[in-house]
Amino acid sequence: MKKDTPTPPPVEEKNISSLRDEWIPFGANNLYPQELSELSRSASTHRAILRTKVTFSIGDGLNTNDEKLQEILEDINAYGETADDVARRFFADYWKIGNGYIEVVLGQGYINLYHQDSTTCRIHKGGKSVIMHPDWENVRRSPEKKKTVPIYPDMKKDGDVYRTMIHLSDYESTFNFYGLPDYIAAESHIKIANNIGTYNLTRFKNGFMPSAIIELSADMSEDEAQDFIDDAVDKLTGADDASKILFLAKNGEGDATNVQIINDTSDGSFMELQKITNDNIISAHRWNPALSGIQVAGQLGNNQQILTAYDIVMSTVIREPQNLLLRALKKIFKQEMGLDVKDLHFKTKPPVSLLGAINPVDYISIAEGRRIFHLPELTDEELKELKEEKAIKPKEEIIKPKEDGTDNSN
Repeated sequence: MKKDTPTPPPVEEKNISSLRDEWIPFGANNLYPQELSELSRSASTHRAILRTKVTFSIGDGLNTNDEKLQEILEDINAYGETADDVARRFFADYWKIGNGYIEVVLGQGYINLYHQDSTTCRIHKGGKSVIMHPDWENVRRSPEKKKTVPIYPDMKKDGDVYRTMIHLSDYESTFNFYGLPDYIAAESHIKIANNIGTYNLTRFKNGFMPSAIIELSADMSEDEAQDFIDDAVDKLTGADDASKILFLAKNGEGDATNVQIINDTSDGSFMELQKITNDNIISAHRWNPALSGIQVAGQLGNNQQILTAYDIVMSTVIREPQNLLLRALKKIFKQEMGLDVKDLHFKTKPPVSLLGAINPVDYISIAEGRRIFHLPELTDEELKELKEEKAIKPKEEIIKPKEDGTDNSN
């Protein structure tokens, strides 16, 4: 499974009855989530956007005015995690793989929430439960490691507790069991971005040894010639064979060894291809590059522009999965625990503020400002003099004479 290998878009199996296994495969080899997970680590632009989406989705975390619910949110499971910790991992999977899973454990008077890694989850072919396994590539060798949990509202009794699973995904036509990430159309471009980085790194390593043809004129056996060539290749070329050397070994006396350098004018940069690739990745994510620290030529962006872009992506990209998770949590907290969930929400946290554009003189008095800077208080007379000085108008502009010698005063 290589992230630079072209793979066709996944297709869900329609003839469920023909499946020999009890799960619905996700991708041709049932390892599509693993491929997407590897892909998230392969291209800087793609990864930056994914991380920023998670940051904006969680914001300042889940908030409520209900004290009992807030207490539960702050200690949501036996690992001492908060609901924000669980939600953050859920959103990481949702944006990366298109599916998010949260296991719910209900006991006597308490509720626990646990994030489940999307790469370990597959939907049962009955469509009403989730099968978890730590190694789907070798699932048939270790079937005893499988764990099945019903999808809410169905539950399974496990000792003194009941277990159920929240599975959330975005709608995708022709897919009845799994969702797809929103950047799916740019999957090939993400792989190209990774290949460009790998190629440039190799070119950098081999920057002082361009490709060449070397003619060896020496008496040596075939084995000696091969040893010499192997040693030269090892020392003069880097990983991935970005630079290649052609050796021509000629026995007998003759001319001295001849080296012919072959210059590579491409210089390994692919700047235009990289720009097209990044543009396609950003478009597929429905994103604004400034929000993820991605530089765009000619667009510096002030705080107001960044806040405007933030508002746009919040309303068109982030808000929908936020509400998707909120509806599921509110339903479980209300129906299973009888909690007041009316005001449960994600508190937004913009990446910048407009405080820097505010003139404090417009909002605080002279006395308040002097206290902030630990300056001594002014007497009434000193305060009067200071106000008079601040009220003095700047000197009148010097009147420049016209070219004919007259002035502009009239």
